[in-house]
Amino acid sequence: MSIFKRGRVYWYHFWFNGEHIQRSTRRGNPRVARQVEAAHKTALAEGEVGLTERKPAPTLREFEKRFIDSVKTRCAEKPETVRFYQAKMSRLLEFTPMADARRDRIDEGMIESFVQHRRKTVSPASVNRELATLRRALRLAHEWKVIDRVPRIRLLPGERNRESVLTHAQARNYLQFSPQPL
Repeated sequence: MSIFKRGRVYWYHFWFNGEHIQRSTRRGNPRVARQVEAAHKTALAEGEVGLTERKPAPTLREFEKRFIDSVKTRCAEKPETVRFYQAKMSRLLEFTPMADARRDRIDEGMIESFVQHRRKTVSPASVNRELATLRRALRLAHEWKVIDRVPRIRLLPGERNRESVLTHAQARNYLQFSPQPL
């Protein structure tokens, strides 16, 4: 039994079938709070709360169509963005262990093996764009309740940043054609 006080009321938390349950008892008495927690555990055990078995998460390959359809919908006026995500997703799917893994089985270790595999042939910037695409796909899957947790995705250091300095003539030309007020 694990209850704790937050403000004036007691809360409880426990794990049930791999899912973390945490709720307020809305009670200020610790004995009553323990009874509320026990009642909730009993209801879970008897299947009365409506916790249902979640369907197995799709593989990355199976999820690709739904992800690309979402990108096409949200970025309809930006065809280059759609092509970018399609290209990066196809690069992710070339790594078979990740492409055939269920979405909820993609973890930090698998992501690291992908990074090591890709880093042998391409620059950190290319790997980082693929990782950003994977991050967006995993966050959408989490938002759509396909997976429970999004693994932490760390980008590689060492990207070259391109900086450009305008000459006075370029700045005048730029300001001449930009709408006012700037």
